[in-house]
Amino acid sequence: MGERRHPQWDPDVRKAMKGVHNFQVVASPRTIAACLWDCGEDQLAERALTMTPDEHAAIQRIAAVYEDPNYPLPVKGQRINHRHVDALAAVAYFEGSLRPLAQARSRPQKKRPTRFNPEPLNPAN
Repeated sequence: MGERRHPQWDPDVRKAMKGVHNFQVVASPRTIAACLWDCGEDQLAERALTMTPDEHAAIQRIAAVYEDPNYPLPVKGQRINHRHVDALAAVAYFEGSLRPLAQARSRPQKKRPTRFNPEPLNPAN
C-alpha cells in the first residue's frame, strides 16, 4: 500500500492524541472499522482495517478524550454513544480535524460487510 501520509493535525486533535491519565479506550481495528462503516465513512472504514499499531494506539487515545461527556463532539439530535466516539476519533486522526460523521444514525448491522464485523469476544479473557 506504500507509505502512509499523515495530515497536519489541528491543535485539538494533537492534544487529544495525548490521551487521558488513568483512562483508556480499547477497541480493535475491526471494531473501529465497523463504527466507521456504520456511520457512513466507507473509505475510512477500509483504511482502519489496515491501520498500523501506532495509528491504532493514537485513535484509542483520542477516543479516551472524546469519551468525556463534556467534550464538544459534532453529533446533533442523538445521544452520543461509543460507536460515535470511536468513529469520530478515527476521523480526527485520519483526516487531521474533527468533523461531523457522514451519518449520525447507524446503518443496519445486517447490511455491514463481514470484513468490518468486530471479532467475537473471547470469554476466556
